[in-house]
Amino acid sequence: MNIINTYTKLQESPIVKNAHPVFKSWGYSDLEVSQWFKERSYQMITTSSLYLEKVHDIVQMVEHFFKTTLPGELVLIPSMGEIDGFARYDHGHHTVMLGIDFPDASLDYLKALTAHELSHVYRDHSPEVWEFLGKPLSNISREEYLEATTGREHLISEGLATLTSQAIFPDVPLSDHHYYELDEMNWCIANDSKINLALENNLKLPDPNPWRFYSPNVVEKGSPSRTHYYWAAQKIDTWIKNTPNMSLLKAHSLPTNKILAF
Repeated sequence: MNIINTYTKLQESPIVKNAHPVFKSWGYSDLEVSQWFKERSYQMITTSSLYLEKVHDIVQMVEHFFKTTLPGELVLIPSMGEIDGFARYDHGHHTVMLGIDFPDASLDYLKALTAHELSHVYRDHSPEVWEFLGKPLSNISREEYLEATTGREHLISEGLATLTSQAIFPDVPLSDHHYYELDEMNWCIANDSKINLALENNLKLPDPNPWRFYSPNVVEKGSPSRTHYYWAAQKIDTWIKNTPNMSLLKAHSLPTNKILAF
């Protein structure tokens, strides 16, 4: 995968329009970017520096897991306090943006996040996943891709991505793989049955909407956001272990209707 370090480029010269095409619709001015670099905390500076030293090794570990060189670009950007990771698919191409100075992020967090986002890249470039659209991947626009991403596909994709980061970086704390504080992770573990009931009821709806679980307090008051990541990862992991000749890598290339985890 092509790694593009716009982070250092913008730090040295905060001229947004010259950094990368991804910034055309970014919404931050040169002055705001310059100010961001001046206001970063010591932790943000330390974490981003460590990540820049390790990013090639991290991507290499992910590609080794998938046994291929991943297509597309990993664009390293300033987080501006709100952007951590995002994989953007369009016409058979991925641009993964990673805010490497995201507040409170550690190197472990960024390692997990990188593996998670690159899992999406591998799955979305597996032809059988989108075969039902009846066209080459290179002809699938971003709008078609989003329209074709059902609730079940969303759950499968995020569950696989969560399991992937855990498989590649098993020494990283489980809470980092879920982007949680420790108390949020503990809440999910302690309330596994409540999360399961909420997601199973959601999937019984005529038009399931697992995206609503991005918000906190959906399972019940006090539940953290993204409980569907936790749930989907648990379900897919169990399905893989109970399915002969199945593996996490193989599951990435299967269409939604062949992953019978939920």
